[in-house]
Amino acid sequence: MSLVIACSDRYHQAGRLLSATTEVRRSIFRHSLPLALLIGFGCLSAEIVVVMASAPAVARSTVALKLRRLGDRVDLVVSGLGDNPRLISQRSSASGWFGRLRGTTSSASTVPQEVAMPSLGLLSVGLKAGTDASFELTVKTVEGMVLPQPVLNSTGSSLIVSFRPLPMRSTAVQAGRLDLSRPGRVQQPVMVPPMRARAAAPPLGDIAVGSMLLNNRSYVQATGPSVSLTLNNAPAKDALMSLARLGGYGFVYVGDPESDPTKTTPVGVTMAFRNERFDRALNSVLLASGLQAKLDGRTLMVGTAISSKTFGPQMSKVFRLNQVKVDKAANYLASLGASMNVINTITTTTGEASSAGTNQLSNQTSQTTQKSTQVETYGASVGPLLGLTGTTDTRLGTVTLVGDPQLISSAESYLKQLDLRRRQVAVKVQILNVNLANDRFVDASFSARMGDTFIVSESGKGHLNFGQYKPGGPSGSGIYGQGVSGVPGTYSSYGQVPQQRVVQPMVASQSVVNPVVQEQAVFPPQEPGGDPIFVPKLDSMGRPIYVPSSDPAASQTLKPVYDSNGQPIYVPDANPAAEQTLKPVYDNKGRVKYVPSSEQYRQPGNSFYAYIEAQIIARNAKTLAQPTLLVQEGEKATVETGTDVVVNVERDENGDTGTTTYTYEKETAGLTLEVDVDKIDDNGFITMNVNPSVSVPVPAQQAPGTETGGAQIFNLNKRDLQSGSIRLRDGQTLILTGVVSEQQIEEVKKWPILGDLPLIGSMFRSSESTRSKDELVILVTPRVLDDDQGGVFGYGYRPSTQQATQLMQNGF
Repeated sequence: MSLVIACSDRYHQAGRLLSATTEVRRSIFRHSLPLALLIGFGCLSAEIVVVMASAPAVARSTVALKLRRLGDRVDLVVSGLGDNPRLISQRSSASGWFGRLRGTTSSASTVPQEVAMPSLGLLSVGLKAGTDASFELTVKTVEGMVLPQPVLNSTGSSLIVSFRPLPMRSTAVQAGRLDLSRPGRVQQPVMVPPMRARAAAPPLGDIAVGSMLLNNRSYVQATGPSVSLTLNNAPAKDALMSLARLGGYGFVYVGDPESDPTKTTPVGVTMAFRNERFDRALNSVLLASGLQAKLDGRTLMVGTAISSKTFGPQMSKVFRLNQVKVDKAANYLASLGASMNVINTITTTTGEASSAGTNQLSNQTSQTTQKSTQVETYGASVGPLLGLTGTTDTRLGTVTLVGDPQLISSAESYLKQLDLRRRQVAVKVQILNVNLANDRFVDASFSARMGDTFIVSESGKGHLNFGQYKPGGPSGSGIYGQGVSGVPGTYSSYGQVPQQRVVQPMVASQSVVNPVVQEQAVFPPQEPGGDPIFVPKLDSMGRPIYVPSSDPAASQTLKPVYDSNGQPIYVPDANPAAEQTLKPVYDNKGRVKYVPSSEQYRQPGNSFYAYIEAQIIARNAKTLAQPTLLVQEGEKATVETGTDVVVNVERDENGDTGTTTYTYEKETAGLTLEVDVDKIDDNGFITMNVNPSVSVPVPAQQAPGTETGGAQIFNLNKRDLQSGSIRLRDGQTLILTGVVSEQQIEEVKKWPILGDLPLIGSMFRSSESTRSKDELVILVTPRVLDDDQGGVFGYGYRPSTQQATQLMQNGF
């Protein structure tokens, strides 16, 4: 505004102030008004006129931005946002931070503001009006500086965005390119994450609060003259009727239809007033009598349950809920006093009992099933929503409320605060399981023969023999044979040869057939002195008839013998000079069986043989898993990766059919992770349970002769951990456990005295050592997801190098 001061003509030039900026005009007005008044009082004929002329309209912003430094923490305080200030979205980058704010204050009149604090790395902090009645807060850092994750807090109409610690410089990791011809870890152009401050528990009372002002519906806002009265056990209905007439109101008493009027005892009230306000006197009578009342226009309605009674229209409103389940919402409204109706389906099955004295129905007789529906109404007897009626629909997820518009408005406010999205958290779990083993084995053995003296050192075990034979047992004389006695220096060959079985010679079975001739009939000669005539005899079928030959020189005939299948029958050969046959022996899998060779070797005289065996075995196994689970608040997620291995084999032989079957028992070897997120609070702390399990398969040693059907049996080296309830801050990494187990076994076999000699003693001893070390490290990093930011965990993945892009395009 501009200020115009008129004090006659001679002071006209000195009294006019031109228009300036808002702050300058305010200062001129404050300093010039006393001067103008002094000039006016100095000349009595002067005419003083103070005119506040309208200046050009300049909007003033009620939203202010300022910076506040507390040690290594910087607070960005945005004041004047109104009720319920909040951050609706945010975005972080390597060089700054952007957030969108919203409150009840309109952003239309907001003037862009900008502040800076270069000493702490803040190049600029700007606030301006955004779209959809929101505010945009932008933070830019000095080159080489990074911003930690902000912490949000709200105090009244102000929103505080805190960054700690500041300043903080960034450390760039050298960029690398993907070389597909060389294995190994590839460095990527990323930024080393800043060190986070130690987590601290949230302050007491730092919770989200939703406030709503509710009128006292039991208090009747009536007007009338002052009241002076004295009542002693007077009927409450009569006293209320008299007060209604005094205030000029109509009176209606609404009785309870379920009550018995013959058994109802009138309620008496006792009180005394003198010049008391009309509304306090009326409500005192209601309070003393236990009755309810409400004003409907100029009519006072009184009764025991009057909240749902009205002359005016009622409102019906349907709410379709997005997040909360309708049954949970119905229970919440019922606990606040609303009457919720639920339809229950009752199924009744009738029939004959299966036995006397039991409730079990017989399945042998017919049964009758009937279904009926029943409406059940439930709700608290007191509460701010008393008098409101509602029902739910689980298919559409809707809640229908019927009642007074003011009650429905209150219920709507409750539902808005209840129907909020559950937070989600991306839990990244890094599991490192390291198995280290170092086995060392040193063995020296030798054998020497000097005449009839034999010296043998086998893996630290000494053998000495004097004489041509080994000593025999107590009942023997030491002759060569199997057992404790034998010839020293004689060794069996440890080679393997195919097992064979001896088959005795066999010949085909034959039957002996005696010689036969054809039977003939003899007819006398036709002429005297002639030869008789022989004619062959035939049977009824016209075949010749044979009879045994009477010729003693006739030879017998050998005829093969066949079985019922027409196969020749073989019998042992009676020839003692026939050779035996050797045939290989096979197992039930058709594989050739091998047996130790029966050949023997004897060490020559005056000889010395020695060997030294040394071996070091080092094993290094590392199992690394980095699963990321997206879990909603109050839910549980499980991931399981690994392979199935055989841990047990059962062998079953069928004696009737001669078949053998194997049953394999398998278990999963690998990683099993279960994450149960209990709570994600407004301060960025996540309370959850992490239950990882890591199992590593180890080949099991099988006893000789064990049949497993060709399958390898494994033992599982399993490690389980149940963290219990832990609390982590958003983005904080916690080493959940570092379990280390170490085992060392040393074994030495040696000759007495000789095995302890330096240098040469190694020929008389055998040593073996085994060391194993297992370590399990688990790191847990939760990050709370902001739904307004979009997905960043796999939804919008893009390969960062040219080679990776090419691989994905080729379908790998």
